[in-house]
Formats: sequence, C-alpha cells, structure tokens
Amino acid sequence: MNTYRKLTVAGSQITWRGRTANIVDAAIGQALVSIESASSNLDRSSASSSPKDRANAYDDILIASQDAVDATRRAIEELEKEGVDEGDARMQDLRVTNLAVNYDLISWRIGRNRVLIGTDDGLAFAPNPPQKPRRPRKDGKEWAEREEPTGRKLARLRERVALYDAILQSIDSIKDLRGAARDTGFIAELDGQRAYFQALKCLNLSHSHALLAAPRQALALCSRALSLSSQATSAPTSTSTTTSNATKLVVSEHQASALKSALENLNSHYRGVVALSQLSASLQTAAKAGLSNAAPVVERLNEYPSSGSVDLKNLVTWPPKLRPVPVKPLFLDVAWNYVEYPGRTQRVEVEEKVEEKEEKMEEEEERPKAKKGWFGFGR
Repeated sequence: MNTYRKLTVAGSQITWRGRTANIVDAAIGQALVSIESASSNLDRSSASSSPKDRANAYDDILIASQDAVDATRRAIEELEKEGVDEGDARMQDLRVTNLAVNYDLISWRIGRNRVLIGTDDGLAFAPNPPQKPRRPRKDGKEWAEREEPTGRKLARLRERVALYDAILQSIDSIKDLRGAARDTGFIAELDGQRAYFQALKCLNLSHSHALLAAPRQALALCSRALSLSSQATSAPTSTSTTTSNATKLVVSEHQASALKSALENLNSHYRGVVALSQLSASLQTAAKAGLSNAAPVVERLNEYPSSGSVDLKNLVTWPPKLRPVPVKPLFLDVAWNYVEYPGRTQRVEVEEKVEEKEEKMEEEEERPKAKKGWFGFGR
C-alpha cells in the first residue's frame, strides 16, 4: 500500500503524491484556500439524510476547484507567452500544481456522483418502501400498499448506470492529464478504481436483466463484474491524508473486498436460476413434443433406460405441480376384523367349519397306525 498526500497546502507550497511545488501565483493560492474552506463546510453538511442535499453541498467546492484549475492554466499560458523553458523551476511547479488541482477537481466531481448513487456505491439495490395515496378512499377504507413497479425500478437503475458512465469518463480524463502517464503507480491505482466502478455498473445492469426475467444475461454480466472486482482488489491502493472526510475518488480495500464477496454470492445465485430455467425449458419442450421420456426419472424407476444412460437433467418435476396421490386405506383392513358388516356372518360360519375339518385331520394323522401281518391279518 502506498501512502501519499493527495493535495495538501502548507503556506506557499503544495504537496501532491510526495511532490512539493511552490505556489507561484497569488490567484492559485487564493483558490486553494477557498477549496479548504468549502471542504470544511462540506464535512459539516455531510450529516444530511437526503442524498440530493449532500450532493448539492459539493457545488461550492467544485466551483472553488474550477477556479484553481483556471488560475493555474492562465499562469502556465502567461509563462508560455514569455517563452519560459519547461526546465524552469516556475514551469515545473506549475505543472505539478496543474496536475494536482485537476485531479482534485475530478475527484470531487466523482465523489458527488457517488453520493447520488447511494450508500455502498450502489452495491445493494433495495426497492423503495411502498407508499399509499394521500387522498382517502371514498368508501372510507385504507389504501392497500403496492410494491414498487418494475418500470420505476428500471428507471432508478438507468440513472445509476448514467452516473457510473460519468465516473468512468472522469477517470479516463485523469489519465489524459499531462504528466499522469509518467507515474506508473498512479496509473495502476486509477485502473483499479476504474475496474471497481465498472464492476458496479455491470452489477446494476445484471439487476435490470433479472427484473426482465433474463437470467442468462444477468449471469453473464455478474460474471464480468466478478472478474473486474478481482482486478480492483489486486490493484494498489492509496490512503488519503487530507482533512476532509467527504466522499471522493479513493476506493478503500474494504469496499473492494465487500464488492467481490457480494458478487461471488450473487454469481452462484444466478447460476442456480439459469440451471433451473434450462431444466424447466427442457421439460416443456419434451412435453410439447410428446416424447416418451417426458416424465421425470423419479416416476420411471421401474423402467430400464433404453439408451443405457440416465437423463440427469430430468430427475424430478420442476417446478413442482399440485396433483392427487393415491393412498391405500389401511384402516379399513384393520377394522374388518372387529366390525360386523352385513353378510359377514355366513363367511365366519364357513371359516369355522373349515377349521374343524382341519383339526380332525390333524388328530387322525397323530394317532399311531395298527401293525398288520401277512395278508392283512394281524398277529
């Protein structure tokens, strides 16, 4: 982990990512002081419950940051008109200052978009609580609570995706700043942050496909988001030591790891949904085609598979359906021995006679036979 000071102003100097530059223009110094004042006001207003109110609190600091960027650009243009060489100390200080204030401006802009997205950068997508109409019903009864319609959910997801696109464009604009490409560690940090927000964009797109009953597309986007989150967790991160606690561009290790963990669970969920949908589709196709093996395996256990293999994709009926199941009334067999039913008396008498004959035959067999001599005469 690399620890740098993102943008620190001390007297007549500015420090950014371990580089110190002198403030060569009074307008730049005044704009930087305005940024510090606006950031302190932003920290005090961050306790507001409404995301829009917290996002509106970024306006003052964005205006001050833009003034610092404009002042730095004007100072550089003046030195270029004078023909000052790039190796001059004043030009070097202005280049460092220009990179620092531009990055700070874009970082505040990204922080504002993150606040508009919501808590956890849009990791969770919870439906809005149901609302009841303000007007009472004519019959005096209470209005029934209705779930948020799918159209409104898709509209909220569309707004999130637009904010993610703005964040990704802002990160790409940082890479285009003069002097940024020379810092390989800085570019690696930006790539990790870009992968983090791109993974969140794919995640919210998968939510929209899940709402539209397209689990395959949702699984593909979720898998893409998981690979991007792995890239975000492996990328180097930096800790900002600025006094402001407001949301900016920096992504912490905890946020990246939480995104990866959530995507792993969601990826397994979508895999199960896709498997169940494929199984249901195959069963419906077999039923429409009138195939002999349309019945699941659990209902054909007494049949030997003709193909020599069991269709593991058709083990049970899914989704299960409500149907009658035959049950043998065993209690009637037990009651038959104790309840006198009409016509049962004659059968009992016949059974008793049969039992008497069997007993007589057993007694005759048990008696010893008399010994006889030659020609049937006894001795």
